[in-house]
Amino acid sequence: MIFDRVSFQETKSYLFIFIFFNLVQILYNNGARKFALIGLGQIGCSPSELAQNSPDGRTCVQRINSANQIFNDKLRSLVAQFNGNTPDARFIYINAYGIFQDLITRPAAFGKYPVNRFNALSLLAVLYGCLLGTPSESIYY
Repeated sequence: MIFDRVSFQETKSYLFIFIFFNLVQILYNNGARKFALIGLGQIGCSPSELAQNSPDGRTCVQRINSANQIFNDKLRSLVAQFNGNTPDARFIYINAYGIFQDLITRPAAFGKYPVNRFNALSLLAVLYGCLLGTPSESIYY
């Protein structure tokens, strides 16, 4: 059976790519010709996941990030497939996973400090910064 050789994460990735493929195909069939398909970021490093699933509140949740990388690899392949099969359209892949890698692993190098726990105080800090227009020194995502 095929599922004996495929992980649950990979199976979910196939399902999401299948859904994604169909949605993009609908857009294409209705006249869309320029697409920017953005991969998933490091959700396993988000404050919510760090607070709920990280053993120490600082270590990224690898099983989530691994699943995201599987999805991103399949999305990258899907973009290449679309570009090969639809010469009148343009598809680009944006690597959201890699874009924020340095910011997540070395926030102090950018003058930022991570908020590892999402709680009422961090929510108030975000609202305070948004309402008063003061630049934030913390990373919220």
